[in-house]
Amino acid sequence: MGIGLAVVLVVGAIGGWMLLRPDEGGKEPIVVGSTEAPTLIDPGGAYDAGGWALMSNLYQSLLTFVPGREEPVPDAAESCGFTDNDLTVFRCRLRDDLTFSDGDPVTPEDVEFSYERILAMAERAEREAADDSVPEGDKFVSTGPASLLESLVEVRTEGQDIVFELGRPDATFPFVVAGSAGAIVDKDSYPELEPRTDGQVVGSGPYLLTRYEEGALAELEPNPDYRGAAEVPEFPVTIRYFEQGRDGSPAERLLAEAWDAGELDVNAGKMPPQAMAEINTSDPDFRFSETTDGSIRVMAFNTREGAPMAEDTARQVAASLLDREAISRHVQQDTVEPLYSLIPVGYTGHGTPYYDRYRDLSADELRAELEDAGLDVPVPFDLAYSRGAAANEEADLIQRQLEADGLFEVDIQYYDWDEFVPTVYGSHPYDAYLVGWTPDFPDPATFTASLLGVGDGLNTGYHNDTIDDLIAETQTESDRGRAAADFRTIHEIAADEAPIVPIWQAKQITISRPEITGIQHLSSSSGVWRLWELRRI
Repeated sequence: MGIGLAVVLVVGAIGGWMLLRPDEGGKEPIVVGSTEAPTLIDPGGAYDAGGWALMSNLYQSLLTFVPGREEPVPDAAESCGFTDNDLTVFRCRLRDDLTFSDGDPVTPEDVEFSYERILAMAERAEREAADDSVPEGDKFVSTGPASLLESLVEVRTEGQDIVFELGRPDATFPFVVAGSAGAIVDKDSYPELEPRTDGQVVGSGPYLLTRYEEGALAELEPNPDYRGAAEVPEFPVTIRYFEQGRDGSPAERLLAEAWDAGELDVNAGKMPPQAMAEINTSDPDFRFSETTDGSIRVMAFNTREGAPMAEDTARQVAASLLDREAISRHVQQDTVEPLYSLIPVGYTGHGTPYYDRYRDLSADELRAELEDAGLDVPVPFDLAYSRGAAANEEADLIQRQLEADGLFEVDIQYYDWDEFVPTVYGSHPYDAYLVGWTPDFPDPATFTASLLGVGDGLNTGYHNDTIDDLIAETQTESDRGRAAADFRTIHEIAADEAPIVPIWQAKQITISRPEITGIQHLSSSSGVWRLWELRRI
């Protein structure tokens, strides 16, 4: 892949001037390995963990999250806050000393444009989906974070202020602003109705992107003009992305081989579960950091009329047959925790509704439920999956669990990530799909409003009026702990109807060479990937 930067004269959005910047005193780049390659690096079109991780280093949002404090703090803004007691008007004052990487000043109009284009792309996708004159293969599919902006009615500028008018109370809107959905782009450098796909970035974040090869690497240099909540980084960073090899080699194994060969300074990806389980945390040859991760693995269903798993009963029986303990122990080698709620451990509202609802049901009882619902047994459906630690083994075991008693006939199929994501978010998603869900922000709403509400973050087509009403109640409560009972009720309803079935909760394990510090601050439940915290000693 190569770590050195080819000396090429480039004229474009990155700007030829950027490639001629000083090399930070010749400091050697810190090489970071990851198995979460971005689908896109445009915040208007990216809604995946890999994209958001990289973008949090290249773009600024009005707010951000700092280590040890999972509450939004100003970044590109001088200040932000609700201006009414109803939590429907949110106002931010933009700093006046910000510049994009192409030299243009960051203006309130850029902020306004950044939000409006996300919604405009979603509207375009909805419009073309309903337009029979557009060939199916040519229809635009929005894969951006529009679902997070569901409450936003209008964004406008007033001098150096940006005012967000919300259609309903939304206590979590500051969290949305602090994430990559609120990343600010240059209105003169990004198209309004489609993502930028040339691998270049115009942002104002802590780093400048000097080289990008999709699915392979990203080279970052500290941005000396960055002004915000973090300090200007000390070291350049090279991210090496590992994806499934052409010979079928899993990305996790390729990452482990690179780590063992001494090619990486920081291993921030997922190695094979066996390799993760064998890590000796007391080994003086590396540093080790483990935290509870908010990321979860789920099985999501297409619940739309006519889909094989549209009937509640079919999904309920599938949820009953899923053995999370076996998956966590035998496939993931205890590097994850079995999960019985869409709200994971560490978040307000966590419980065990999927355990309480689906334990102690025999195969004969489950068969009778399917037949009473008028379903032919075995129920056939396709189960799609893509990248992930031991993804093939996990899909195989889930297939065996669901087919063991002859109640289902499951056809599992692996898809490359760049095909998997557009299909999941398209007008005809898979019957069912195994997918990871990384929290958009550190609040239980990211597992509730985002997954089960009108935002429909996994495009299951599921809707429940009672859940919508309860979500609205939680959004009026600025003290999130006081909304815990409503969050638990929401997930009890979700467990009963099973549009999305939780499987496990991840552990965030990061290892580095002993001369690298800062890995304990690299990741958190906020979704911000703080590469600027890494230092070489």
